[in-house]
Amino acid sequence: MKHRTQVALLLLFLLSTAVALPVIPSAEAGGADWAAQIQAMEEALVRGDAATAQAAWREAYTAAHAGREWPGMMAVGDAAIRLGRATGTVAVAESRARRVYLTALFRARRHGSLDGVLAAGEAFGRLGDREVVQQALAMATDMASQPHAQSRTDGESKFLPICRSMNASSRAPMA
Repeated sequence: MKHRTQVALLLLFLLSTAVALPVIPSAEAGGADWAAQIQAMEEALVRGDAATAQAAWREAYTAAHAGREWPGMMAVGDAAIRLGRATGTVAVAESRARRVYLTALFRARRHGSLDGVLAAGEAFGRLGDREVVQQALAMATDMASQPHAQSRTDGESKFLPICRSMNASSRAPMA
């Protein structure tokens, strides 16, 4: 009897999943949506509509988070800073941006994007967060030491030679 109940519950779960799955938005569908929401935020800021701008930023964040790529998170972090400056909530915006940039940093590392790791590190530099900048540079240096390291955008990253030289100098014996 217990086995029958377990089978029935499993079938019920599978059936409900099959029904619900088509209505769950895909990551690809949300991928481009973050850019449209950032544009809507910018337009709302031009009109002086802070509430609509805040709502658009939240939608952009949700779409970028669902997209699982680092460029969307970087764009949303940058948008948070612009929104904070425009609405006089810079401290809150920097806190949000820091969290979003951190997500971008780890996504870039996971995807093997040297440019993404360095872009996130640069963003933390603009926030004055030297510790995370150092961590990002360490990640980038480690990535650059890998023989397959390359830019995701143009084949060879403009940062790759710098990171490789930093890696070589970090291994050199101290005088």
